[in-house]
Amino acid sequence: MKKERKKTKNFPSNGNSSSYIQEGALEASLKDSFKLSGYEARAYISLVKKGAQNAKQLSQNASIPLPRVYDTLDTLMEKGFVAKQEEEEEGYFLPIKPAEALKGRILQFEEQYLQDQMKRRSAEKTLTAALENLSSTRLSDNGRLRPSESQISVLKGLNSIANAFSELLDESHDVFLVAKRSIERRDVFLPLLFNRMNYSSQDQPSSSKSIKLIVPKDAKLKDEEIKAVKDAGVEIKSSENILFDMMIADSQNVLIGVPDPLSKESNHSIAIWIKNIAFARSTRRVLEEIWRNCSRI
Repeated sequence: MKKERKKTKNFPSNGNSSSYIQEGALEASLKDSFKLSGYEARAYISLVKKGAQNAKQLSQNASIPLPRVYDTLDTLMEKGFVAKQEEEEEGYFLPIKPAEALKGRILQFEEQYLQDQMKRRSAEKTLTAALENLSSTRLSDNGRLRPSESQISVLKGLNSIANAFSELLDESHDVFLVAKRSIERRDVFLPLLFNRMNYSSQDQPSSSKSIKLIVPKDAKLKDEEIKAVKDAGVEIKSSENILFDMMIADSQNVLIGVPDPLSKESNHSIAIWIKNIAFARSTRRVLEEIWRNCSRI
């Protein structure tokens, strides 16, 4: 004798589609994407499905303990998912239309994010000073953390490398850049380059910062990207003889980037930051020779 399959409650995904979404999936999505609690998600689904209900009805229909129904409804009203019919003696609750409720919740998240960002920015300077006072690492003249003389540092991950790139670019006047694998992540590095050049031009003459960029011959740069690079005052050439990503800043710092085969992250990279004047000058001489034989773009 075949066992009867347990029926699953379903909801239509939208009014114009015949496809259905399981009730459990609806609850999970409300929890994950819109940060409702389990009780809140179940209460809202029940109100949408059955219409206005009082607390006792909602407790039964949504399987929520009665003592928890009241605080659940209070938080749902705060989050913009439920309205109360005050004229009713028993206190009936109505669901806000899904399109309005979800859109309003997204606006709440956006507003909260902006407030959080303002708090972070206001705390940034104070925390930076306090944390750097605790650090035993040698600091540069402008208070940034820097490797000491003749030091080698290892940077892992795109964010760490981008931060070092940005810091060196900001502080240096004469920069050589070689793009190999990083050309694939130009969406990260080109904006940093443009922002730093614009920042520099506001505080000092643009001629005080020289940046040369070598890219692979087969780099598929768009015309607008090339124009933006040149407009930023960056000299750009191409070469077939590129082995890895490199940055030489003021003949003092060398940043060498290669893929990190041990990382599980996408676009995984590792970089060696070498602060050694003799090494930087020798490496620069090699790049200057390559530069002379590069093709103009």
